[in-house]
Amino acid sequence: MISPHERLNQLLAGAGVSKIVYALVMPETEATIDAVFDGVAPGGRENYHNAFREAWTQKQDEVHESFFDRWIEWSKPIVQLNPVDFPFRYPTAGASEGLREAIYAYGVRARRECFEPIIHVFEGEYEGYAVYARAAGISLKTHHRSQWRQAVEIVQPTDQWYVSQPSGIDGNVWNELEAFAIELAHHVPSAQLMLDLSYVGCVARDFQVQTSHPNIAAVFFSLSKPAGMYYHRIGGMWSRQEYLGLFGNKWFKNISSLLIGNAFMSRYGVQELPTKYAPQQQAAIDASREQMQLILRPADVFLLGIGKPSDPPSDLEQFLLRGPQDEALVRVCVTARMAHHIDPKLTPRVQARYYENWNG
Repeated sequence: MISPHERLNQLLAGAGVSKIVYALVMPETEATIDAVFDGVAPGGRENYHNAFREAWTQKQDEVHESFFDRWIEWSKPIVQLNPVDFPFRYPTAGASEGLREAIYAYGVRARRECFEPIIHVFEGEYEGYAVYARAAGISLKTHHRSQWRQAVEIVQPTDQWYVSQPSGIDGNVWNELEAFAIELAHHVPSAQLMLDLSYVGCVARDFQVQTSHPNIAAVFFSLSKPAGMYYHRIGGMWSRQEYLGLFGNKWFKNISSLLIGNAFMSRYGVQELPTKYAPQQQAAIDASREQMQLILRPADVFLLGIGKPSDPPSDLEQFLLRGPQDEALVRVCVTARMAHHIDPKLTPRVQARYYENWNG
């Protein structure tokens, strides 16, 4: 006998969508990887092999520097980040390695300085923040995003706040992030704002992210969703302070992934592929909306569909809701159906597994 959650996941799978957000492996994803490994990229296969040779010369130590420089240029239409403000840069396995280290280091600091560590998030945010906080023994406080001004009032000087832009709550750009960062800095300047930009590169429309606010202590980014490269674990962390737990990443890094990331950002603009695949996003949403009888529209993030639930919400809608009850939206990932629209060989089937404590 299957559980209710398994039944709902099967229903979603039959419609070619999922509750969990999956990366879309695009033809451009595979073309980039082929170019790096097959010698199509500048310098050819010899250039790729040479990146791993002569470790005693320490030439590999600087490989990630060009990756970070490329990300600055690639994201510039959207992200305003001055490297001088963030002197510490760490290549990481996606964004998750940097997020986990930042949260664990915060817990260590709290024990050393004898204060209670508290992490703040908006309800419906990326589940990893809560999981890492719990693993580190750190209290987590959730807030309604629409009530962020009231939430700022209770933040203490030693607290941290994790926020994603575009938002993991609904896959949309949060237009009040700038005001939130300014107000938080004004009310409690020493509280750290930790900015997760993992969805930058997934949005076709214009928007801006300003990182110069002094309370933004770290910026995390990833190519998992923008490039369809989740399992290549390509990401990074910009920080105002040193994280000794990531010090070894200067040496112990995946050079293949960094080369692939560099090649991808050289080939495709930060808004290019979300723009190209917007019709497939719309087609996937139209098809799944009709099949599941959900009211859906495209989210800013090109992998997602969102919509308002019925009143009262159905069991399926309740399963898919994100955010606090009074402002929650249905959110589905349309990656599998999009892949089918792009090329049927890319997705023979979809079955989203359900994780009790981490299902985003």
